[in-house]
Amino acid sequence: MNHPPCRKNNFLAYVEKKLQNLSTLDGFVLACLFIAIWTLYFTVTEMPVALKHDMTEAYSWGQEFQLGYHQHPPFWAWVCGIWFSVFPPNILSFAALSATNAAVGLWGIWHLTAKLLKNPAQRLTASLLPLLTPLYTFYAFKFNANIIFLSLWPWVLSFFFSATEQKNKRATYLFGIMAGLTLLSKYYALLPLSGCLLAALCTPNGRLWLRSWQPWLAGAVATLITLPHIIWLFTHKAPPLAYLRTKLGFAWHDVTCAALKAEGGLLGMISGISVMLAALYYWHKKSTPTARPLTHSLTKWVLAVTLTPIVLTLAFGLSMQTIVMAEMMIGVVPLLPLLIFQAFGTLPAHFVTRVTLLATLIVNVGALLAAPLYTAWRVDFTKGWRKQLPVQDMAQEATRLWHERTHAPLMYVAGSTWYANGTSFYSPEHPHSFPNNDPTLAPWVTPTRIHRYGVLTICPVTAEDAGCLENAAHYTTPQTVKIAVNMAHHFAGHATPDHSFVVMITPPSS
Repeated sequence: MNHPPCRKNNFLAYVEKKLQNLSTLDGFVLACLFIAIWTLYFTVTEMPVALKHDMTEAYSWGQEFQLGYHQHPPFWAWVCGIWFSVFPPNILSFAALSATNAAVGLWGIWHLTAKLLKNPAQRLTASLLPLLTPLYTFYAFKFNANIIFLSLWPWVLSFFFSATEQKNKRATYLFGIMAGLTLLSKYYALLPLSGCLLAALCTPNGRLWLRSWQPWLAGAVATLITLPHIIWLFTHKAPPLAYLRTKLGFAWHDVTCAALKAEGGLLGMISGISVMLAALYYWHKKSTPTARPLTHSLTKWVLAVTLTPIVLTLAFGLSMQTIVMAEMMIGVVPLLPLLIFQAFGTLPAHFVTRVTLLATLIVNVGALLAAPLYTAWRVDFTKGWRKQLPVQDMAQEATRLWHERTHAPLMYVAGSTWYANGTSFYSPEHPHSFPNNDPTLAPWVTPTRIHRYGVLTICPVTAEDAGCLENAAHYTTPQTVKIAVNMAHHFAGHATPDHSFVVMITPPSS
């Protein structure tokens, strides 16, 4: 007896066919849809809490457009600054920036898998699998020097592959540009770039490329991109390298635990697709096997560019006794899901594509529908929410106190790093941040400017911030006013316990 075809399978087959033959316009529409879904998700779920410190730091640095900052090179802060020169500084705009960053990376993965995989169904699967990990979805809402690699690194690999394996000379220039931008985001890029060198050594075409003049050209382009920052390092005594030295020499117990936690975190992020593909493999183990997605040569290439940054990151952490985190690696392993797929790659191509497509639709639509429920649960039933700091609330109150006592615009905010950067973002006047009243952290702030425009200082009354008032005393005048403030964080009728602060208002010189 013949049964009518399942409507769900017909729908998935139709969507699969459409996705395999995407036009540029279709791809743009899908990218916009992805950005819209995750912008809404991030906005709804993050409303009850303050933005992560990395994000307000990116905003405050982006206001200045320097050639370097005390912790990192400048590119990711430039991106943030350009973004907020167009969009208003609020959580919706930051959510859109995070989602756009992820979407650009997914577009890069789509282009890269087109070069690696010949089977259209397998290519679609390899492009969708990252959406079933937190890498490009739930974890993407944290725009900083690590997360910028979500968008940059897939394009580095795509242009590198074209340059070495497809002998595309134009791609050599583009590889150099993208490599330069990654180095201009974080020096950590040297580790995954080492994986590119190893990958080139693994293939005949790669070895030919290394013996040609093209690597020198790519290196020259990358050097040209980073040259202004290199000059800045020499003229400013290399603050990021000084910062790095403060992160070395931790206790072996802490270093080892951090390395194990980072490795476990990365494995946990791919556990979902590993279990899914293993279950499908067991279900179809008697089916006629399909050719694996990657050839033997390309498997070595993907292994090199994927595993090298993981191994070198863990080795660097252990050898230099520094703390490493999974977050450092998530942006440089866009092909890790493809390696998992390769391990189970004899599955029927169209079957696994449709299952992956269905799972992707469930995750995206489910996340959007569940966002309000998660937000309500987060506020009503988790103890962590009651520990939230009143960053937004304090920014508004401190700005109000400033205008009660001076008619001048608020130009500079200092004090605790968390509150200085947070007030820079949340205050309606978006003042320049002067964290810890420390000119080495914000060299664009000078005593002359503080004297001319005044400064608002916010110091929490906690043991961790004991030095805040002492640092602030260097910038006080006889006109400085100190105000004790108790403040709680409020959201939708809920409030955290009060936190104590000292607000210091130093008005501009008359």
